[in-house]
Amino acid sequence: MTQLVAHGIEVTLPSGWEGRLFRRPAAGEVSASAADGPPAPAGETTHAVLHVSTIALPPGVGDFASGAVERLGVDDVLIVVFEYEPASAGQPLFRAAGVPERLEPEDFSPGVLQRRIRGQAGAQLFFNDSGRAFCLYVVLGSFANRRRLVPAVNEVLATLTVEQPGASVRPAPSTAAPSTTTSGPTTSEPATSGPTTSVPPVSEPGPTTSAPPVSEPGSTTTRPTPVEP
Repeated sequence: MTQLVAHGIEVTLPSGWEGRLFRRPAAGEVSASAADGPPAPAGETTHAVLHVSTIALPPGVGDFASGAVERLGVDDVLIVVFEYEPASAGQPLFRAAGVPERLEPEDFSPGVLQRRIRGQAGAQLFFNDSGRAFCLYVVLGSFANRRRLVPAVNEVLATLTVEQPGASVRPAPSTAAPSTTTSGPTTSEPATSGPTTSVPPVSEPGPTTSAPPVSEPGSTTTRPTPVEP
């Protein structure tokens, strides 16, 4: 197992998983790692981003894992935890308290995807913890395999903890990803149907259908504070 600890967040990864816990640099700030991406535009604040997956994460992955989800095989999963401005924690969209520790297969739908890829499914939940606001975004490499894949997601979420802003945590040696291997062979990449910038309506029960803004690899954009639809 591998522990990632940085930016007031801690998570333990099972054998065969890979992860990165980082914060993109603000304007004029020197990044701790080149993998953290280019500085944000002047005036924009940046916060913690967590990517963990059963695949090797390529460099230049977007905030919501564009550049990585295309590589998921039918036995793979990818988890994103994206932090918003602390002031957002009091908004209705983030009213759910605490890290979601248990997802159900019924929480996943092909419609809840930042990028529609044939055969995949996603789940998206907004929550607050320790005065901080987050989006949890999970992608399954196969909707058909969701009953087998979701327990692996829950195993990781059960180890995820969040500290209050400014709280001390054990220092992480680096925000770069640890070197791990996937737990099994990855199947060929599913066909894509092209990018989309918004989440289509979801027919299955779940959280909001409004998608947070997406940063494509190698770019940063101003992210307006999300509001509840």
